[in-house]
Amino acid sequence: MSQSTVFNNFPVKFSPVTWADNLLYKITLSLMAMILWMLPLTAAQAESGRHMGFMPGMDNGLPHIGLYAYTMSHARVANPPDLLGGPIRVGLVKKNTSTRWTLPGPRFVDPAVFGTPAHPVGWEQAPFPLIGMQPSWLRSENGKYTFVDHATPFSDWMTVGVGSVKMNLVDATAIDGARTKDKVDFDASFKSPDGKFTYRVVVKKALPHGMGYPFFGGVVTNHLLHGATGIGTRLMPTEFTYAGFWGTGKIYRNGKLVNDGQIVHMMIGELVRGDKQDLQFDGGVDPHGVTMHLMVPPYKITPHGPELAPVKTGYAPFAAIKKLMMAKMKMLKQSKNMTPSQKKAMKKRMMEVKELMARTKESMVQAMMEGDKFFGQPFMHVMFGMRRSDLRISH
Repeated sequence: MSQSTVFNNFPVKFSPVTWADNLLYKITLSLMAMILWMLPLTAAQAESGRHMGFMPGMDNGLPHIGLYAYTMSHARVANPPDLLGGPIRVGLVKKNTSTRWTLPGPRFVDPAVFGTPAHPVGWEQAPFPLIGMQPSWLRSENGKYTFVDHATPFSDWMTVGVGSVKMNLVDATAIDGARTKDKVDFDASFKSPDGKFTYRVVVKKALPHGMGYPFFGGVVTNHLLHGATGIGTRLMPTEFTYAGFWGTGKIYRNGKLVNDGQIVHMMIGELVRGDKQDLQFDGGVDPHGVTMHLMVPPYKITPHGPELAPVKTGYAPFAAIKKLMMAKMKMLKQSKNMTPSQKKAMKKRMMEVKELMARTKESMVQAMMEGDKFFGQPFMHVMFGMRRSDLRISH
């Protein structure tokens, strides 16, 4: 039986109580904005275009390029067609596999995706600033972009852990619509980098359509995502995705339910990290490796539409970030494979990154002095180690 979206015919609201006054919102807008690419669109909003209220200040006369118009029109489809050759069923069970928790930090800019300051591309303004990236958010030097001047969930900084995941997906619906036959049954568990918290993410419902780019009925198989595609944030490199979903779920911390109806995105795709765990540009994506990405943004679905809601991780990432930055500086000083000019340029870049993170931490301290409630890092981006052979496929 097909399922209807739970937020049809309701206006979207931003809750000033749940998020606008939260500590880490004041740290940096990018910690939230990065994940706006996952917000769904109601049929009523697709009809009227009134959802532009999502992004105050975005109505600047620029065209709404990319997949915006396509996605809006398809969100109204009452009976979207079935997947050709489907349904495809994807199962996975991994116990005590390696995990990588991504810490907030800078994302270096791929010219193949964002162009140059003289010829910027990938700057979609609607409906989310981080489907593309507005040029004013990108640092540049010598006619080239360098890195995003905001902390993002797509840094090169990660901590290693252990986690488990069990899932069963059904990809039955081909395109976005008001209903979907796609199904999601997902359960993952893992720890915070400091080991103080154990998390569990449970998803039972697929989101039938997206906003700004398609969700393919909630479950997608065998498709390119991210990067140059405009399907998802461009800060992730373009990668072939064997299976993925967009859904709503429950987040548990140490056994207690802390977030309900939270938007969750999962994708199993090509390896996008290098030998030193640095997030690659499009030209460095490894077609032979496979990784699972679990992303939980600070948004939930309610009967009144999507609302801002921080993921209550309770985890403060700055001690781990400092440790990784100090290790990077030490490695730079000891390196014998770099010329003096290369070392000088690298040190300059690291000082710029250090200044960015110092500003981020200063904002946190200021917010704490003002008495804001601390929820911790307001999003999750966790990678799970796996092999393609771990997937169970049936038709």
